[in-house]
Amino acid sequence: MTWPGAARNLGGAALPQMDDPMVPAAAPSSPLLEARHLVRRFGALVAVNDVSFTVPSGEVLGIAGPNGSGKSTLFNVITGIPFGPSSGEVLLDGRPMTGQGAERIARSGLLRTFQKDAEFGTLTAFENAYASACFNAGRKGEEGRDAAARALKDAGLPEARWSLPSHALTVFERKQLMIASALAGAPRLLLLDEPAAGLTQPEVAGLDALIRTVRDRGVTILLIEHVLSLLLAVSDRLMVLDQGRIIAEGLPSEVVRNPAVVTAYLGSRGAAA
Repeated sequence: MTWPGAARNLGGAALPQMDDPMVPAAAPSSPLLEARHLVRRFGALVAVNDVSFTVPSGEVLGIAGPNGSGKSTLFNVITGIPFGPSSGEVLLDGRPMTGQGAERIARSGLLRTFQKDAEFGTLTAFENAYASACFNAGRKGEEGRDAAARALKDAGLPEARWSLPSHALTVFERKQLMIASALAGAPRLLLLDEPAAGLTQPEVAGLDALIRTVRDRGVTILLIEHVLSLLLAVSDRLMVLDQGRIIAEGLPSEVVRNPAVVTAYLGSRGAAA
């Protein structure tokens, strides 16, 4: 497997330097998302084990890990869909989200997609996006329709396809609709769960462009993805889970060379080869 000097004067008065003790230090900006010691238990199984991390506004945080490492379960406990954490806390802009319920969390601007199709198959593409605008963002009537249209355009779904029932769309078009529906819900933070699953290489390139478009719209992104070429291309930072724990975090180019990450993916024998 290949891994991939002097102070200026104004009216005779010297302006203070940046390191002048009289100049107060700028307060560090608080993260958009903060996860504190998240744990999710299923009986004796600990699927998410003391996971803590922060995500600043505007970042794309990639999340990798072998199958069964707890990635999707982490998304579940962050969003409350379908369950929250056994213990720990999730904060969005410093406000506690844990225990708030999935609807309130969504209305706060924290939205997610799923590995499998989650659209309403008998509704048209436009109706799916409109439903999200209504229920996730409280946008109804003309405002909701405008939000749905903008989201579908941003996602690149051709207008001629908006009137089709979602089950009649191609695999890639359903991915576009999935992300468009999330955008119609006015997310501040969007969690994407393996959006490249089932796509061809040209379609993965299209998804790459779409993720960058979403980021450029001011949406912060958490991305779970097994297509490492995509994950490494779009992520500002990469976090790797194994057996429910974070084993590495940092710049993607550095994380993929971390011995613990190589071992998690290839095993000890493969890592030594």
